[in-house]
Amino acid sequence: MLKINKDDQPEVEMFEGVVRHTLACGKDVLMARFEYKAGSAVPAHKHSYEQVTTILQGKQKIIIKHNGENEEIIVATGDSYIVPSNFQHEQITLEASVTIDAWSIAP
Repeated sequence: MLKINKDDQPEVEMFEGVVRHTLACGKDVLMARFEYKAGSAVPAHKHSYEQVTTILQGKQKIIIKHNGENEEIIVATGDSYIVPSNFQHEQITLEASVTIDAWSIAP
């Protein structure tokens, strides 16, 4: 299927105050829209694939850990960031936010 209608984009609450809308998922790439309430958080985790995120609205603190070092960044409307594969990362919502995230899920 090449076209995905809005009504066919599943929605799930991932964490309290964090809702994911799966926009499209192919064999190698997943793209989703996230809505975050102020104060919500995504706990520390990592995955074997790269992630790219664009902030459509709001403000978030991203903490990326690798080799025992923490890098904290603040991202706001219009900013983007990259999380390399196997880097632990977490996110704290400073202001209600909307993002588009994409993952290269190819093996």
